[in-house]
Amino acid sequence: LGMSGVTGAALRETSFINRSLSALADVLGAIAEQRSHVPYRNSKLTHLLQDSVGGDAKLLVMLCISPDQKYLTESMQSLGFGTRARQVQRGQIKKKNFPVQSKAK
Repeated sequence: LGMSGVTGAALRETSFINRSLSALADVLGAIAEQRSHVPYRNSKLTHLLQDSVGGDAKLLVMLCISPDQKYLTESMQSLGFGTRARQVQRGQIKKKNFPVQSKAK
């Protein structure tokens, strides 16, 4: 938050975003380590992404890093987050076949 230079409402929003991303990192770590409890309910973000992260859906994580030396710490944290996300392994996904119904008449 210190480098962002935001104040007021923007600072509050940035704080909420950081907490949500931290909760997502906790969820990804719990899944990667195959812990018995995964803290999906620690944030609205992780609660909404529960089926995508731990269910049958696929989740794509995109990272944004900077080549600028002054952002090295933030870039390394982003890459660490990506590494944790990549460690998430799911078992076989059973595909469900649904009958196709044409709506054309």
